[in-house]
Amino acid sequence: KINFRANIDALKNVGVTKIIATNSVGSMNLEMPPGSFVIPDDFLDFSQNRAKTFYEDKVVHIDVTEPYCSCLRDVLDASGDVILGGTYVCTEGPRFETPAEIKMFRMLGGDLVGMTGVPEVTLAREREMCYNSICIVSNYASGISEDALTIDEVFEMVSEKEVELLELIYNFIKNVDDSADCSCLHALD
Repeated sequence: KINFRANIDALKNVGVTKIIATNSVGSMNLEMPPGSFVIPDDFLDFSQNRAKTFYEDKVVHIDVTEPYCSCLRDVLDASGDVILGGTYVCTEGPRFETPAEIKMFRMLGGDLVGMTGVPEVTLAREREMCYNSICIVSNYASGISEDALTIDEVFEMVSEKEVELLELIYNFIKNVDDSADCSCLHALD
């Protein structure tokens, strides 16, 4: 029930040009274990009931060949211990995914699964803002993990990784060039 459009629009209206989001995710990729920070480079959208564009009265096409900002990705890479690349699968939630859904998502090329990363990424592009995400892997997804999934383990991992995450964000802020031009800033041209 997040008002993604209002959040992105509010940031745009106060002059924000670069967004770093954080998303708690389950991993479908054994090379992205719990506790990892993953910087996604693509997504699959399985969300259903969300407003996904600012343009309801006309058709506006935006290019999402590279949906996450590569300039921000490079700064994040230089700012801490991260795994670069991975496909984020966005589901509607709030329930966790079934083992069969996870199997399908893996067959489609998904690495991470979460509930909040889309449509933020495309709405930011529509507002010509750079956007990237730090995905905090809290657990292995259903059917990969032997244990039942709980929201408590998500909160526990985020709490456990809080200091490292804050350091990564702090280093990102120190390293990012606010004046750098990027194709994200001209997405509607």
